[in-house]
Amino acid sequence: MSEVLQERLQRAGARLRKALAAVEKIEDRVAARHWTETDSATGSGIRRKPNAKADGRRFALQDREAAAYAELAEAESAFQFASSRLSSAVREGARVRLTREDIVGARAVRTRFGWHAVVRVNAKSVSVHTGYSWVDRVLFDDVLEAKHE
Repeated sequence: MSEVLQERLQRAGARLRKALAAVEKIEDRVAARHWTETDSATGSGIRRKPNAKADGRRFALQDREAAAYAELAEAESAFQFASSRLSSAVREGARVRLTREDIVGARAVRTRFGWHAVVRVNAKSVSVHTGYSWVDRVLFDDVLEAKHE
């Protein structure tokens, strides 16, 4: 499982590096623009003669720039997600698993949702009090801690 997550993280990192390179090229191009490219009269569409080809080129360039920034945002999000999944998998792998013998006689157990009063310990799960007329079952793998007081 961890190998799969590491591979996903590497792919997300490569995608992020590629998107960063594309955005850096755009920002370098923007920094090197001639003043006539950023002239407000040209940018606002005020011209003596309409030029459909120039408009098409400008709009296509703007579309490519917007797509590059969107790809960068998606790549950053994918990288953060993959890194958080990998770190949680590492933490989960290092967690001590409780067995039935550890839980027998416990007054309460803690899951990712909080502490629950133990009703009974079953063969593969723990029945916990819900505050309603039924009990919930929690698998031993989902139990994080047991309180025996």
